[in-house]
Amino acid sequence: MTVEVLFGEVANLCGDHQNMTYLRQSAPNARFVETSFLDTPYFAENDPDFIYMGAMTEDFQRRIIEKLRPYKERLLELAQKGTVMLFTGNAGETLFSKISYVTEEKETEGLGIFDLTVKTDLFNRYNGKNLGSLAGEDKEKAGLISGFRSQFSRWYGNNEKNAFLNVIKGMGLNESSSLEGVRLNNLICTSIIGPILPLNPLFTEYLMRLAGCEDKAAHREAAVAAWEERVKEMEMYL
Repeated sequence: MTVEVLFGEVANLCGDHQNMTYLRQSAPNARFVETSFLDTPYFAENDPDFIYMGAMTEDFQRRIIEKLRPYKERLLELAQKGTVMLFTGNAGETLFSKISYVTEEKETEGLGIFDLTVKTDLFNRYNGKNLGSLAGEDKEKAGLISGFRSQFSRWYGNNEKNAFLNVIKGMGLNESSSLEGVRLNNLICTSIIGPILPLNPLFTEYLMRLAGCEDKAAHREAAVAAWEERVKEMEMYL
């Protein structure tokens, strides 16, 4: 399995770079390609099995959109081929149609891979937790997925046919939605941080299987026990 980590020196907020620390531990024989912001993405001319990008500042979000714009069709091609891609926090917003930065009075056209829009208000942070199950036919393949949210943005649009999660507890795209994130084949964009992979070892294994890796999640017994306890608490108290 070849994993490309996009722009890890700037797309690393909220502890989400630990997603890749956990994936390295879970797949010790995998090859990891670290693509810096100044590099040409590895995926431009190669076929990684897994692409990851984490949360970033609003300023770098705009820069990353322009960095990726020449590769929009390539990203879409990889998504249609089934390449695993996980964009966490506000990283997935780079693939949406439009982002309105309310506080800064700016607006940016995203890559438009998903027909969703974003409103980012730096005076309106949302902090919360999420618990949900995979939407669609894979519902039972990763167990319940738990995680945290800390964001200035809200997502808008219709994700009824391509949501990532059916929300049991917490917020979906926004406070009026019960469907979290968006998905195209194995391309997943989610607002959940935490980081999501070590918090959800079965989901980690699910993604690894999609990428052709049969390894077990790292520290599996302890990780699954902690996941079970966390899910139980969230079901009771959220």
